[in-house]
Amino acid sequence: MTTSVSIVGASGYAGGELLRLLLDHPSVTIKQVTSERHEGKFVHFTHPNLRGRTQLKFNRLEALEECDVLFLGLPHGGSMENIEKFAALGERIVDLSADFRLRDEESYLTWYGQEHRAPHWLDRFVYGLPEINRDRIREAHYVSGVGCNATATNLAIRPLFEAGLALAGQPVICELKVGSSEAGNKESLASHHPERSGSVRSYAPTGHRHTAEVVQALAELGVDPTILLSATAVELVRGILATAHV
Repeated sequence: MTTSVSIVGASGYAGGELLRLLLDHPSVTIKQVTSERHEGKFVHFTHPNLRGRTQLKFNRLEALEECDVLFLGLPHGGSMENIEKFAALGERIVDLSADFRLRDEESYLTWYGQEHRAPHWLDRFVYGLPEINRDRIREAHYVSGVGCNATATNLAIRPLFEAGLALAGQPVICELKVGSSEAGNKESLASHHPERSGSVRSYAPTGHRHTAEVVQALAELGVDPTILLSATAVELVRGILATAHV
């Protein structure tokens, strides 16, 4: 038996990487991939690394059909805005955006500057970091994506708190050196590769929104340290280096 999978917003970096991985999965059939800008075009025009591996073409969102697993690769806000529609099309949903990462709706107002438009759905999603939620993810119908900088930090420090090696009353300082691809494929002066070439720039010395995910992960262990997250853009396309002090 194979699992039918569709990807909403498959023209972005996350959607393209997901498609690359799923094409190699022996139990998965890619049913549809959507992109409003690239409707009717071959996927490999947008993702040249997939040339010769698939003849899929992009569909519009309105042409989306039912499937076993639906992946959502939309910009922030797009998933929560249409979650009822998506739930009717996919028996299981994995949302790659930030829309369902946090359990507390007030946290979205604090960290993302807007009210959550589907707060009654937050408890239905399992935070999708396998290293801490593998068993729950396996049984879940709705799984959230995870922030890249949050993941680098959680994987670095959470095991220390689990083992009782970190002092819970002391602040955690984590400096992240990050590549440009984490900003997505919509270029800006802050994220465009040529603009970043040869430069090192502190772009979120305080208040990075991924802090909320680190706080949430540690709260599950019963600890509530002050988290000081700092992100620095370096001349790198992929990858994150997290240097954590506990």
